[in-house]
Amino acid sequence: MRQTVVMIFLIAFFLALVPRTDAQGPAPRSGAATPLKDIGDLIVGKWTGEGTYSADYPGVGKKGEKFTSTSTCRWTAGQAAITCEGRENTSTWTSLYWWDSGSKEIKVIGVNPGGNFDVGTIAKQGAKLVWASAGSFADGRRVEYKYEVTFQDNGNTRVETGATILAGVRNEFREIYKRVAK
Repeated sequence: MRQTVVMIFLIAFFLALVPRTDAQGPAPRSGAATPLKDIGDLIVGKWTGEGTYSADYPGVGKKGEKFTSTSTCRWTAGQAAITCEGRENTSTWTSLYWWDSGSKEIKVIGVNPGGNFDVGTIAKQGAKLVWASAGSFADGRRVEYKYEVTFQDNGNTRVETGATILAGVRNEFREIYKRVAK
């Protein structure tokens, strides 16, 4: 299962790097203005925070268990993508964000060593970010995430509020992160 998740991540990463030359024109050059730049301006940096697992995450944590988190988000591939890597208690995770000029959406894929993954979109709506993604836990359960991110303290405090959805049941969460380096 881990090999499958890693393969999906690598395929998505390399597809994000393939130049486009279809009827919509070439892909944006590095540093060109895309909605990804707006997202990157908000999330790139090193963050620390804490929260409580809203569901059982195989190989990661149990529902109700508190966690502390450290993550670093950085530009990669000539600013065509953002990678975020983090640690929550003893588990790690990686996410990749890129602008899909075909669908006109920012795509995201996330994986962790527990064998859990999700794929979705992120959009900036006013001053907040809106996430929607779906995937699978290692135990085969389908998972969805729907949440919003707001920023306070001149962009140095990030508040994530939403739900992990399993079998149609919303498991609400609220997590707070502080930027410790830009």
